[in-house]
Amino acid sequence: MKKTLRKTFTLGFLLIGIVVYGQEFNFDIQNTTLNEYLEMERKLGSEQIPNIRNHVSVENAQPIKFKREQKIISDLVGYYYFKKKDSTMSHILYEWDESLLTLKANTNDKKSKKYQKALIRKFNELETMIADIYGEPKTTGDLSNLKQANEKGGLKQNVKWFPNDSTEIEMYTSVSNYYEKKGMMTIAPTHRIRLYIRNTKKEAKVEPKLSEKRLNTLKIISSEFIETLGNKNIAKSKGYLSTLIIENVTDGQLNTLIENWDFTKETELVYSGIQVGLDGKIFTMLNFKYKDDFTEPAKELLKMVFDDNDKVVGIQPIKTQN
Repeated sequence: MKKTLRKTFTLGFLLIGIVVYGQEFNFDIQNTTLNEYLEMERKLGSEQIPNIRNHVSVENAQPIKFKREQKIISDLVGYYYFKKKDSTMSHILYEWDESLLTLKANTNDKKSKKYQKALIRKFNELETMIADIYGEPKTTGDLSNLKQANEKGGLKQNVKWFPNDSTEIEMYTSVSNYYEKKGMMTIAPTHRIRLYIRNTKKEAKVEPKLSEKRLNTLKIISSEFIETLGNKNIAKSKGYLSTLIIENVTDGQLNTLIENWDFTKETELVYSGIQVGLDGKIFTMLNFKYKDDFTEPAKELLKMVFDDNDKVVGIQPIKTQN
């Protein structure tokens, strides 16, 4: 009876350990929301920390960062990247890298064997945990010879899993005490683990289209705007401008515009289309020519760009080369 009871307690302890450890990471990025990831970090007692770098992205918002305290090795920093438009998870980065926390780059900061062994042990534990869920990874590199950490190139290993056609998990480590400085080039000791969970699902691209109804609306607005400029009514013309530009447009600029295009002459539309800005915003472009200009191409064009509120974000007279 005592032997059976001891086995029961051991099994219970192992199960508790697995549950707690499993709560530290969630690899199902397709079915986990940003709020669920943030709640996981709060339950772990993680500290939310500010971004010290601006992460430039058309689709992604600035990541939300958390720090978790670790023993022996560097504290863990988690970066949660999500889409601006709907907060869908884009990817996650978990990083154990002391140099990023101290902001000391290219220093001769060598680590003890105890630290290196602890970092490799952490990497192996993570690999085993993920392999238990998704099977053996695709592996390159080797961590078996610790002496190599003192040589150029150091110890490196990269492992990858592809749980499905829209998820990729990648983890790599670099363990090196090698330091070399030649002129502007520095090879500094590196001790890090990076674990990526990527949502690789491709969104179906929806090509923006300009409907006939909206085109007719913009043609009417353009005609009214042109007439207002032809009457040199600066105050009224500003009512057609988008909030994106109105604060930066001066009376002098509008007068210069009037001097470079004859707004009293009749015009006709020669081109309409959609253009996408660098930030992903959609704009509509209309090109007009003087109605009495029969040359091909027209000698002069008036380019007008509208935002999605049918307000003018750009207007430019163009002289073509014939």
